[in-house]
Amino acid sequence: MKYILNETPVRTSNNFRINDLTLDLNIEEKELSKVYIKGIEVKTIIKNDFNSRINLQHNKYNFIGLNIFKDSNIEINSNLETNYLVDQIDINLKENTTSNFIIKYSGEGYHNSKICINTNKNSTANITILNLLSKDSLSFISLEGSIDENSNLNINFIDLGGKVRVNNYYSILERNSINNFNNIYIGKKEDRIDMNYYMINKGENSNSNIEISGSLFDDSHKSFKGTIDFVKGSINSIGYENENCLLFSDKTISKSLPMLLCHEETVNGTHSVSTGKVDEDKLFYLETRGITKEKARKLLMMASFNKILNRLDNKDEILKYIDEYIK
Repeated sequence: MKYILNETPVRTSNNFRINDLTLDLNIEEKELSKVYIKGIEVKTIIKNDFNSRINLQHNKYNFIGLNIFKDSNIEINSNLETNYLVDQIDINLKENTTSNFIIKYSGEGYHNSKICINTNKNSTANITILNLLSKDSLSFISLEGSIDENSNLNINFIDLGGKVRVNNYYSILERNSINNFNNIYIGKKEDRIDMNYYMINKGENSNSNIEISGSLFDDSHKSFKGTIDFVKGSINSIGYENENCLLFSDKTISKSLPMLLCHEETVNGTHSVSTGKVDEDKLFYLETRGITKEKARKLLMMASFNKILNRLDNKDEILKYIDEYIK
């Protein structure tokens, strides 16, 4: 069955073939895999009628509701034991709390997840999402953020696994709020990666940031769609988005569509995209110093990730996962 997914909030020319993603999928609903949670006691509930902004519907899904009343460290692990998982995680931070979350997906199969984060006044959520699914998996991850006044939401999305990866992020920023979205991805073989991120600066003095860094190998194909929207009332707000894509093959395809929408006068919005082949002179220099070509390629790739990695409090842990994946 053909699906039209991940549609952009504002359409551009159809010739670019980036407005949406058309996939032919045969989705067989199975027994839902379990989700394991550390750091808080909560029950998983099976609910009906799943949908997300990616636009894939399902009959049944696992629902996890997390109400955070105090500073917490929470880990959520999903291993696709039945090769099938559809889940929704709702995170609600109470006022004046700071919590750290690690959400990890591993195993092989079909995975469709929706994560909703709600920060109340003066709260901070630091969320690291690790997609470690196997190379033949199908991964669909939709995130939604509601950032209350004087609160912070920091999301670090490390997207490594799956031959098809469709990701969506939608957030609304209230007055004096901050939203940072950092994304690292690696594409190999015939991977198809489609990213659609949309931040709305609603309140005055709000600050939205999108930082993407990726590397593409072999015949992989990536589309990045990033939108920052300054709506009426977002006076003195800041919006920034940047994507850096490093190409290690002549056969890769990289498409980028950064957009700024503005309905307010006194705002500061910037966007940039950098896409290019790996520098052969740098590779040659490293090889003349006794470094193998494979290690040299890895060094250049990791160097392109450093801007994001250096921002992470759990950098060493994330590096272990990336290193294992590269091996």
